[in-house]
Amino acid sequence: MPHSAIVPDDAGSRPRYLRRLPLLRLLSALCAALLCVPPPGAAADTPQSRSEAVVRTVYSLLGYARWPVEREVLRLCVDGTARYAGKLADGGTLATGRVVQARRIDVTGAGAMTGCDSVYLAAMTDASRRRVAAELSGRPVLVITEEDFECETGSMFCLNVADNRVTFRVNLDSVARSGIHIHPGVLQLGRRRTPAL
Repeated sequence: MPHSAIVPDDAGSRPRYLRRLPLLRLLSALCAALLCVPPPGAAADTPQSRSEAVVRTVYSLLGYARWPVEREVLRLCVDGTARYAGKLADGGTLATGRVVQARRIDVTGAGAMTGCDSVYLAAMTDASRRRVAAELSGRPVLVITEEDFECETGSMFCLNVADNRVTFRVNLDSVARSGIHIHPGVLQLGRRRTPAL
C-alpha cells in the first residue's frame, strides 16, 4: 500500500501521532526560544545575549497569536523605557515570514498605544499598569511585560529574564478578554514555566 494511503489529506482521519506533530513542533520551537542557549564561543551571560533571548521569546509568542483581523505587517509598540527595548525596536520577521514593524512609544503619552497590535512594556507600578489596561480595554492588543511577577493586571504575558534564560507567566483572563487567539500549547507552556521568585 502506498504511503499516501496511510496518511490521507483529511487531518481528522490521520493517525493520532501525526495529528500531534504541529503541536510538538510548536512546543519544541518555543522551548528552544525560552532556553536561549548562547552560540558556541559566546559569553554565558551578557546584556546582548539577554536582549537576543528576549527578542526570540517575544517573536515566538507573537508567532503563535491570531488577531480577529489579521494584517500583513504586525505592529509592535515598544515602551522606550523597557530594559530590552533596543533590539525589539529594530523590528524584524517572524518564523512564519510575517514582518514585525516596531516603533518606540512613551506609554505616558495620551494615545501612545493607538495603532498597536502588540505592546511590549517595561516594569511599572500597579497604578501605571491599571492605566494601561484601561486604555487597551476592549482592543485586540497583545501585551507583554517585563518583570511583572504577579502577572495579574492587564498583561497577557509576563517575562522574567535571568541569566540567558527567559521564562514567562500567562494571564488567561487577559488573554480571554483581548479577543486574540493564542495557541493552547503556548498557554499551557506559560502556565507550567513559572519563574522562580
